[in-house]
Amino acid sequence: MLRTGPRRRVGVVGIYRDAEPIGTAVAELRASGHEVIVNLGAMGDIPDELRADTGADHLTAGKFQNLNVLVHDLPAVDWLVIIDDDIVLPRGFLDVAIEVCERLDLALAQPAQTRFSNANWIVAKRRLLSVARTTRFVEIGPVTLVRADAARLLLPFPADLRWGWGLDFRWAYLMEHAGLRMGVVDVAAVVHASRKVASTYSWDAAQEEGRAFLRGVEHLPNDVAKGRGLRTYRLLPRRTAAAPTSEREGAARSM
Repeated sequence: MLRTGPRRRVGVVGIYRDAEPIGTAVAELRASGHEVIVNLGAMGDIPDELRADTGADHLTAGKFQNLNVLVHDLPAVDWLVIIDDDIVLPRGFLDVAIEVCERLDLALAQPAQTRFSNANWIVAKRRLLSVARTTRFVEIGPVTLVRADAARLLLPFPADLRWGWGLDFRWAYLMEHAGLRMGVVDVAAVVHASRKVASTYSWDAAQEEGRAFLRGVEHLPNDVAKGRGLRTYRLLPRRTAAAPTSEREGAARSM
């Protein structure tokens, strides 16, 4: 799929334990036609190969608490990409993902996960013969794309959430009430199979934290994550001159 839109400024953040495969993922993102600015956080020492891309080390807080620090240090960007440290991106991922998001007016999106990946929700599994789907739900990981206007709505992440479980249902509520579209990009599916969900922390503790968080905020029910999506696109609409991009570009500069 050829990129037809303008070159975007893309901020990339993620927390890692080991240099691989996040180093390979960063290299793939940088191979795109967009301007990519990377700010990673290391749980321990910074390996030499990631020194230029790592803005913080020996992090001890939770995932989204740490991500708040990394996002805060980014310059203004058009898109924010949040990546886990155990994903494999397909070739051409960023060009394809942003092209699909912008043609379908998706402000919050995730790539689908391949058949053998450890996807939490049915909606995140890749659909055959689909380029993308609009949905009422986007996961908090393992890869999330956030347009600048959605980032202003969703950031900063809740400071008291260590693991972030339940946050995606809060996102779903905020996005829906703001009239912003969400979706899953099937044509840019990622592999997320090297670690099972919650393999590096307590499943029970994360669930309880999520339940407690959702009791205090408005959110959508988990049924929104169980279906196939609202609409499936097998072909993408063309970009049009009437597409409302100027307002979003202005929002990006203030992100």
